[in-house]
Amino acid sequence: MNLTLKQIAEMSQSELKGDENFKPCGICGLDNVREGALSYSNNIDKPEAFKDLKLGALILPLAAKEKEIPFSGNIIYAKNPEWAFTLVMREISTLNKDLKPGIHERAVVSPSAKIGANVFIGANAVIEDGASIGDNTIIYPNVYIGKNVQIGMYCIIYPNVVIREECVLKNKVILQPGCVIGSDGFGYVFNGKHEKIPQLGNVILEDDVEIGANTTIDRAKLNHTVIGANTKIDNLVQIAHNVKTGMSCICVSQVGVAGSTELGNGVILAGQAGISGHLKIGDGAVVGPQTGVISNVKPGDKIMGSPAMPYGDFMRLNVIFKKLPELYKELTNLKKKFKFF
Repeated sequence: MNLTLKQIAEMSQSELKGDENFKPCGICGLDNVREGALSYSNNIDKPEAFKDLKLGALILPLAAKEKEIPFSGNIIYAKNPEWAFTLVMREISTLNKDLKPGIHERAVVSPSAKIGANVFIGANAVIEDGASIGDNTIIYPNVYIGKNVQIGMYCIIYPNVVIREECVLKNKVILQPGCVIGSDGFGYVFNGKHEKIPQLGNVILEDDVEIGANTTIDRAKLNHTVIGANTKIDNLVQIAHNVKTGMSCICVSQVGVAGSTELGNGVILAGQAGISGHLKIGDGAVVGPQTGVISNVKPGDKIMGSPAMPYGDFMRLNVIFKKLPELYKELTNLKKKFKFF
């Protein structure tokens, strides 16, 4: 790590109390402190916890300036300590920085594909006819990019990703290993037997979208499956055909969203939530873990349970559910006492 505290404070627009020329030996968490390293905390409710830390520097909230903090090292006061620490992590990370632009000799790139400036394409990657790759994008080994796929600038496509024909990735999209973009939607018509409906649409991933490992996003039947800007989708998620999400949504691992459902801006789907098809989930709604959603959700609602219900109702019912054995025993005794049937 070759950053001074002055540089760290400047990059995070923070205030420094200490030696501006001090260089931490590295970074660490407070659960595994390294002597001389840099760490952070958002919580200053128990300032005595910092007393014996042998850190070189500590990033704390601005509110810490008004408290007596028994820490003997350098302190950086930040509006958001976690964000300031994240900026340091980004600066010192070597991930993808050692990749030199160029096309590996074992990559298969169509002559009609358009490759931008400073693009890295790894071994065994396949880029089909008519595809376009924007400037400064990284294509790792064993990636398949289908015909007429459009990929923007500063994207990172990790190994074993499949992007099928006609799909569109805007700028700064990250696809983690093994995810599939543009697989066929699950569409069949019964005519004596199940007959496949061609899926002729595509998938559009807007700017700053990240898709987790082994997640699948199906192409639309006719139009577009759309993942809105800054949306983050975890590993092992299934997004069906014609789904549309707003901006800055979160879909946690093992979520399933059925066809033609629309998510508003800032929607959170917790782990293993299942959303039925053709629904509308309003802006800012929060769907709890393992929740089964079978009807529309209003903006800002917080729901949980299967079938889904308001979060408060779910918690009250959960309390009652835990008392059922005791209540059943009391009811049985009452039936015996009063000979109820």
